[in-house]
Amino acid sequence: MSHAEHIRIGCMPSPSVPAETLVQDGWLTFLLFFAVSEEIGSSGYLDDLGVAVVECIDCQSAKMGYPNDEGFPEHPLYSAGISEGMGVYRLSSSAWLADVESQMKRSRDRIWGSRGMEVSAETKSSLFHFIVPLKEATFEWFARDIQVRGYHRGFDEAFSYVRSRFHEH
Repeated sequence: MSHAEHIRIGCMPSPSVPAETLVQDGWLTFLLFFAVSEEIGSSGYLDDLGVAVVECIDCQSAKMGYPNDEGFPEHPLYSAGISEGMGVYRLSSSAWLADVESQMKRSRDRIWGSRGMEVSAETKSSLFHFIVPLKEATFEWFARDIQVRGYHRGFDEAFSYVRSRFHEH
């Protein structure tokens, strides 16, 4: 049975401003969104932080789409603890992750085993299943970790940072 843990990354997606964007290639994955503080600020409201660039470190698989915020109660993992609202969640177990890890193991065994090489014993997965409910979509992915790489004044500045990271790679 899956259990979702709400994790703090320093910000959360704005509950009222849609514009979430996924930028991904075969090596790097970034989620960009209008960010707000995780706590009520001195104004009595959540503080606007700008456009957050969140890197999904060692992302192995990702999907973004339905449900949006209105449809989120129908998400199959809603009862696992992601019903707490906006933010980032890490699941303790996941059928989707277990399925992908099984595929990865079978590929490893087939490729390396067919070459007569000894395949290492099972080790605990270093991947986690993360979920971020957004205003107009839900983003889910498997990665080793996540990190906010910065806040930017707008999407042009955020995209410029992401482009520079792709050029480095």
